[in-house]
Amino acid sequence: MGIAWRDSPEELVVLLRRHGLTPDQVDNVEAAWKAFREFLTRPVDGLEPGPDSDADGFIVQWGRYSWHDLLPSLSFTRQLAVDVREAWTETDWYQPEYWQVSLDLVFPDAPVLADLDRLNVQNTGFDFSPPGPERDRAIGEAAWEVQHYPTLQALWASTPLRSAVTLCRAD
Repeated sequence: MGIAWRDSPEELVVLLRRHGLTPDQVDNVEAAWKAFREFLTRPVDGLEPGPDSDADGFIVQWGRYSWHDLLPSLSFTRQLAVDVREAWTETDWYQPEYWQVSLDLVFPDAPVLADLDRLNVQNTGFDFSPPGPERDRAIGEAAWEVQHYPTLQALWASTPLRSAVTLCRAD
């Protein structure tokens, strides 16, 4: 039995605290990543059924965004396709609702982070591998991607100014 999809942000908060972090003032990116990795192993209830449904995936994103005051940011996001068949009223087609649970980290500006928004990639891409060895491999690949760029290594080693755990509709 998994956690209810609507309760998934609270589960991430619990895991962050277990790793010694305050959710709205994360001060250690590596510890936050460990908590997020643990979060990715937790089963979630209420998702679109089927092995090929892309119901549960993750992405790591970085850049400078207006909603973060153009400061350097790093986000760990789990995307969930929620099964809403019981409430669906359209008889000709069906679409699940997509929701994202994110840990957003916003950093102070620094010269070493100047080219963050000019890297040739801004994210790891979504991965929907099933939990277990396939997801573990995908998590390792995401970590490798982040460690591949000196700017991202500097971001990872920095202390965030602020952080937030959110649940937002993605579609």
